[in-house]
Amino acid sequence: MQKSQQFHGERLLRTRAFHMKNSLNANLLAPIAHPLPPEILRFALDHSFGASVSIIDTDLRLHYVNSGFAKSFETTPEALIGKTLRDIYKPEHVQSFLPHLQRAFAGEHVRYDRSTQVVGSDGIWFTVSLFPWRNERNEVVGVFHCAMRVHDLKLSAEALRVANERVSSHMENSPLTVFELDEGLRITHCSARAALMFGYEPSALTNKPLIDALGIEDSDGAFADAFRRLQTGEETRNRVESSLRHRNGHVVYCDWFNSALTARSGGVISIMSLVQDVSSRVEAAQQLLHFATHDVLTGLGNRRALTERLVQAIARAERTGDAVAVLFIDLDGFKQINDAHGHSAGDAVLREVATRLRAVARASDFVARLGGDEFVILLDAEVGAETASLVAERVLAALSPLISLSAGNAPIGASIGIAMHPPLSNRAVDLIRQADAAMYSAKRAGKGCVRFAEA
Repeated sequence: MQKSQQFHGERLLRTRAFHMKNSLNANLLAPIAHPLPPEILRFALDHSFGASVSIIDTDLRLHYVNSGFAKSFETTPEALIGKTLRDIYKPEHVQSFLPHLQRAFAGEHVRYDRSTQVVGSDGIWFTVSLFPWRNERNEVVGVFHCAMRVHDLKLSAEALRVANERVSSHMENSPLTVFELDEGLRITHCSARAALMFGYEPSALTNKPLIDALGIEDSDGAFADAFRRLQTGEETRNRVESSLRHRNGHVVYCDWFNSALTARSGGVISIMSLVQDVSSRVEAAQQLLHFATHDVLTGLGNRRALTERLVQAIARAERTGDAVAVLFIDLDGFKQINDAHGHSAGDAVLREVATRLRAVARASDFVARLGGDEFVILLDAEVGAETASLVAERVLAALSPLISLSAGNAPIGASIGIAMHPPLSNRAVDLIRQADAAMYSAKRAGKGCVRFAEA
């Protein structure tokens, strides 16, 4: 009986080889002009492929198995030939692969991956191929089964899939927006947070150049230069700041933390950027700077800002031969308004005076409030004694109209002292002090007038 089964298996092998050559154009046998002897086919199937091979009829009976197939059951091919798949597999395993066999019995070439029961293991991953086996009348009478072990590859692929899912999950749930760029700085991927940070859906940004897609403001070229250094290999990672417009119009300030992935050849493959919205921090810093250099009540520059601006103006004037003028303005009648109407009315007067001083000052002039009812206008462009006198007279004219208060109208005036460099000191504090002294000379002269400081 065993010899008959072996002979029948060898006959099936000849037939299978013939149909693989003529019907399936198999790469293994296509170049061969005549069927190979069974012993050569058996040797090749047992030793050359590293595969598990069997021939199964439509009753699921095994007509041939190679040593690789038998080894997975810790037995010999002779012990398996003649048995059915139901004899050697558990019912749940048969049910898992039976639909694939039925497709092959229907004439389809089937390929799939499955975890197969192997003695001593919970399951090994194989890639399975099923070829319909046809008789001389082209009827499907079975299948040719070939399974290649891909367990390690499958586990590696699964580990890679899990790792990719974790990375993707971190990217999508990060408080930072994540960009992936190609070597030409075209966006290949961006996380969903881009919609919140910039107002654009990721699909609207993908495949577009980074700077153009986001409209990044880069007037000094620092942003583009940071990415150029990554592209050329000068740096593998860096940090750069940027500002851009959110889709709804407000400014977004960002910190970009960038890293380049390079090939072994040295060329950049891709760049990843983690982008943090630092608008709150930047705006808070800007607000602190504003408070440090501006008067809170009037919004004019304060003493610190005036001193810094005056130091720069004097240095520039000494280089160019131009002049600088400081107009020190002290209000006349302000104490009476405070006493009669209260500090709230006094604050309203100071704000109105600031508005009028801005209106008469030239675009190049700098207006500051030093404190109390003392103001300064710094002239640092096209300055001469006549220009300084003209601006001072405009100030007096602007302050002459009554100021409307809730309790009625109040008169206000000013005394103005002017100090110029040259000929006076080239030190900012001295020039302000000299203008202050000239202002007191104007008050002693009867208020509402202008006096120049003398050398």
